[in-house]
Amino acid sequence: MKINKEILNSFLEFYWLRPENGVIKYFQSHSWSDMKIYGNSIDISTGDGIYVFLHSGGRFNTNFDLFHDTASKKFSHDKFIDIYDFNSKKYKPLITKRPNFFFKYGSDWKKHLLERAEKLNCFKNLIQHDNNDIPLPFEDEYFDFIHSNSLYWTNNPNKLIKDINRIAKKNSVVVLEYSTSGMLSTLFRMKPILNKRSFDILNRKRTDEMKGVKGDINFWIDVIKKNNFIIEDIRAAWPNQILTDFWNIGLRPISHLLIEMAKNLNNQHRSKIKKEWVKIFYEILLPLCTKPTPYKPKEASYVTFILRKK
Repeated sequence: MKINKEILNSFLEFYWLRPENGVIKYFQSHSWSDMKIYGNSIDISTGDGIYVFLHSGGRFNTNFDLFHDTASKKFSHDKFIDIYDFNSKKYKPLITKRPNFFFKYGSDWKKHLLERAEKLNCFKNLIQHDNNDIPLPFEDEYFDFIHSNSLYWTNNPNKLIKDINRIAKKNSVVVLEYSTSGMLSTLFRMKPILNKRSFDILNRKRTDEMKGVKGDINFWIDVIKKNNFIIEDIRAAWPNQILTDFWNIGLRPISHLLIEMAKNLNNQHRSKIKKEWVKIFYEILLPLCTKPTPYKPKEASYVTFILRKK
């Protein structure tokens, strides 16, 4: 597999204190990089918009990243919160290159993440909406292109896919990224070894809150076909088991502490450490991306479906 070093490096720079997220998001983006976003388009569950911003060719100054403005100080393993569901006047994206193309619409259920996405000045419309609340707040047959990488978090994926079919135009393109039962396989293998406290620190409630990870790929294929989509392709969005294991553990357990430490550095010192940090992880991760046995699409822990509405 050929790696685009510039794009991988841009993801690793932005997610530098969580390199497991940086490398995985690179591969997710790569899995649908040949698809053209056009017409009335929407990214459902866009969050802060950063993933699709980088996917679309946008770039930031290296002094800007995910970890400048968070609620990390309030986090502990006894008091779990989403430290990124936070926004203040300090959050100012330092954009050096605008995206080559972008979505007209973005939606998410978290207000603060949408406020962050708005500061990218790329979306024409941002809508706060919980995907568990069906129907989605859009007209029938409105969208030419739909993307989402978070539908597996919902309580009723069948109803949601049915409603996505409703808002999609005939012959529209729908790109859906889905986890499978292999996504959290590392945690389930480790659970018998760890005590409850250790497992909870690694797990961070993922096995409870990620509803869709209990289904294998055949479950998603069945849901998609039942709702009148043509499956044009199924692609492995995560490349191999080693990177799945890396994502499951990574620096997640200590990320709040790393963020707090980074806050105490002046810009020059932080930039110097970040540059070396990214270089080290790039050198470690590059062979792990390319040398292990790759997943076949139907074996992958995370997959991308390329769909077309009948």
